[in-house]
Amino acid sequence: MSNLQVQLVRYPEGTPAPEDFALVDAPMPAARPGELLLQVEWLGLDPFPRLRMRSDSRVGPPMPLGAVVDGRGLATVVGSDDAAFPLGTLVAAETGWQQFTALPAAKVQRLPDYAGPASHHLSTLGPSGLTAFFTAELAGVLPGHALVLAPAAGSVGVVAGQLARAAGARVIGLAASAAQCDFLRQSLGFEAATTDPAELATLAPDGVHGFIDGVGGALHDVVAAHLALQARVVLLGFIAAYNDAAPPRYGSALPILFKRARVQGFLLADHMHDAPRALQRLAAALADGSLRAVETIHQGLAATPAAFAGLFADPAPGKQIVRLDHQES
Repeated sequence: MSNLQVQLVRYPEGTPAPEDFALVDAPMPAARPGELLLQVEWLGLDPFPRLRMRSDSRVGPPMPLGAVVDGRGLATVVGSDDAAFPLGTLVAAETGWQQFTALPAAKVQRLPDYAGPASHHLSTLGPSGLTAFFTAELAGVLPGHALVLAPAAGSVGVVAGQLARAAGARVIGLAASAAQCDFLRQSLGFEAATTDPAELATLAPDGVHGFIDGVGGALHDVVAAHLALQARVVLLGFIAAYNDAAPPRYGSALPILFKRARVQGFLLADHMHDAPRALQRLAAALADGSLRAVETIHQGLAATPAAFAGLFADPAPGKQIVRLDHQES
């Protein structure tokens, strides 16, 4: 029995392309003592691994060529000598883009009981949902105040925007296309959505009170020019520069100074001690219908490279998730 993998075969030049990856039949992994043998069922796609797909990686060591691409997945335990992880247990782990992996039990997370779809553990109840929950709190927007999200149709924006709207904020989404804008307004109830941040002068005439920024670059400059007095800005990424050779930038500090805004960088690891509270709130909101999970499901491991490349173009709204088909090998 083989283990189908997606490997990185060349470092992307600019936007990743499917040709930067290869689908490879590899040997089945063998679990050593203390390890679990996992059959990967779902993969969650994020743009962050792009930063390591270069010889001069900006975050940690470069992803080796010929190696399985990094990625978080949900997997079923199919081999175990650990009573805490009996066969059939569904877990989350950094599985990589492959059908099977063997990992130490200490690096595997047993998932809580949940009546909804398993994929929610990669979207609304996964790192994206947690990031949305905590950044929405940090933005601290009051009822009636304007919160701007970028990219609003991404896996974080669709959750943070719904949470802020439920709290009474005026949610404005910055998106990549007219179709994304229509989805944000019509399906998620955002007050406004636009592809042109210059429209904030009209959409938020009293200024932007909160800004959750995962884009950076020129877009950050335009939004910063519309900040309200004592606005809060949360920086969680810079996808505008993920494919650039030049260092990322977040723009001029002058609006921050003159508006006495508070700017905070965000890393989810700093907030994981509070994850149980966030997950309880998110699961309750999913259960009562006040929060909608937004996911795009791609079928089969072979679809992963194209789905990943699409993250840097105009993807469908929400979390991009791959459901593995173990018959494809």
